[in-house]
Amino acid sequence: MAQIAWRQQMELSYPPLDDEHKAFLKVVNAAQAAADSDDFSRFDDIFESCYEYARTHFPQEEDVMERISFPDLIPHMKSHQKFIDNISELRQTFSQAKTLTARRHIARQSADFLSTWFLGHILGRDKVYKPYLVRLRNLPPRMNYD
Repeated sequence: MAQIAWRQQMELSYPPLDDEHKAFLKVVNAAQAAADSDDFSRFDDIFESCYEYARTHFPQEEDVMERISFPDLIPHMKSHQKFIDNISELRQTFSQAKTLTARRHIARQSADFLSTWFLGHILGRDKVYKPYLVRLRNLPPRMNYD
């Protein structure tokens, strides 16, 4: 797949989430570049970036969806878990690949998965809750009393 350019149709018009999506798009494009150039040494960092994205972005996004009473929160959360499961499986398969051909195949498979997932998730699942984000303007900020 080719590199993905950020497009206005990907915008949620909520900068905290849009900024994280843009940052993850760089990871997706890095995976494509690494797979295209057989730069397998970059994949450990790419997989780790995927986990970091899941650890930081998914809870924030889910919190926002909870605050705006998004009705499809549970299926959305399940899609996040499916992403983590898929990345874990790809990472394990990549780490077990012994031949250049096998590494090349799983690198391409990983890069293609990330591109397909990113476009499908942002333009499909995330865009569905965009109309609900207007509710954030009427909510008080989250308070941390810990």
